[in-house]
Amino acid sequence: MYKEQVSVSAQLPTVLYIIGLIAVMLALAGVFLFDAGLSRAGNVLHTFVQKLIAAFAAAAGMSLIGFAIWDWQFDQAFGVAHPLRSAIGSWWLAGPNINTFPQHLDPATVPGADSFQAFYALFILFAAFFAALLAGSVIERVKTPALALIALVFGALVIPFGGYLVYGSVGPLSNSGTHDFGGAFFYILLGCWALVLVWRAKPRLGVFDGSAAEAPLPHNMAYTVLGLILFLAGICGYALVNGYLVPDAGYFGITLNESGMGIVVTNVMMAFATSSLGGLVVWRIAKNPYFFLVAPVAGWISVSALIDVAEPWQAGLTALFAPLFMFGVYKLMLRLRLDDSKVVPLTLGPGIYSALVTAAFATGVKQGGYFGLEGEYGFQHATINLGHQILGVVVFVAVGLLSALVVVVAIEKTIGLRDRRVDEGHHSQLDRATLGQVAYSMPGDRVTVTD
Repeated sequence: MYKEQVSVSAQLPTVLYIIGLIAVMLALAGVFLFDAGLSRAGNVLHTFVQKLIAAFAAAAGMSLIGFAIWDWQFDQAFGVAHPLRSAIGSWWLAGPNINTFPQHLDPATVPGADSFQAFYALFILFAAFFAALLAGSVIERVKTPALALIALVFGALVIPFGGYLVYGSVGPLSNSGTHDFGGAFFYILLGCWALVLVWRAKPRLGVFDGSAAEAPLPHNMAYTVLGLILFLAGICGYALVNGYLVPDAGYFGITLNESGMGIVVTNVMMAFATSSLGGLVVWRIAKNPYFFLVAPVAGWISVSALIDVAEPWQAGLTALFAPLFMFGVYKLMLRLRLDDSKVVPLTLGPGIYSALVTAAFATGVKQGGYFGLEGEYGFQHATINLGHQILGVVVFVAVGLLSALVVVVAIEKTIGLRDRRVDEGHHSQLDRATLGQVAYSMPGDRVTVTD
């Protein structure tokens, strides 16, 4: 028995990750309510069910092999033979590192076993969260089996590979100087997948065909506002899990740069506050309060790459302009006749902006490597710089678009993507047409009871 694996100091980071799990669940609940409010009244239950299935599919994929793909970077850094095979053998769902109590794992081979096991759980929920966001880009128009398969691949392979590249201190990009903290590059990845999915799924009826009577108007903006509040509450707790809490040494960002928990949460608050001011400007330009409501989300994404290395005034200044980048992408989507006012505008615009503006405030900050290592993986041997931030954007856009094209088009050409019932007059009654149940019953509705 290795008592150092379960000492109070060893389990302190685990507690932080457990708090993060609860926080991400709050954010996930917010995503569900947000999209339910924006859907038609007759499609609310369909929207809930599709997002649940997508979230569970991505979570299953991540639990099977995704975490092992992410851990691949550490086996490379520590010189393990056949690092990918070793990581999969140790950290896939039936692997010994996730099926053994931490006190029985040798710290010489699995340091911090308890916190890594908690991080495994966090990765599962992380995949579910991003899959639910992805499903929100194509509400009211796609087949549920197709969406589930897309989410499965997204959670099992695409998100983990992105994590291997930049989420951690010894990934190929992060070890050379590309910086991310709260997932800006993952939002870019998500935005690329949503863009391809929206393109291939085609618009909802009434969005661009001039039929005002068929326009997909939000049925309950109160749900949307409540969902937004839950999402922001979750982000407050989620932000801190993107780092290492090292007893007696301090708090480090996920790329092992020097940071502090107090600064991180202060920067989150600054992002919410100043982005709301920017949202007021966009509300006036667009004459639509929706852009004010989602402004704090754009603000969070705009600082997600840099909140562990920026000063509060820098985070606030960055977030102030985030709604303008969101609105710019939204207008481009309209021009291209692509039906998504949420995911692509909120992720691609502010996400790329976040990745690039990081270099403006943090060039020269040391990061990368790992404790106790030397040479190309030496502790903080690399520095943040504009060139590597640009490289990260290019790589993630390329990986996102190419992988999405392969997966989405393959599914479209085999089982089909768009639900034919949408074009057969059921576009506003998908609850009844697909589930036989409704979120809101009307007088005369019959209740179906199943065994």
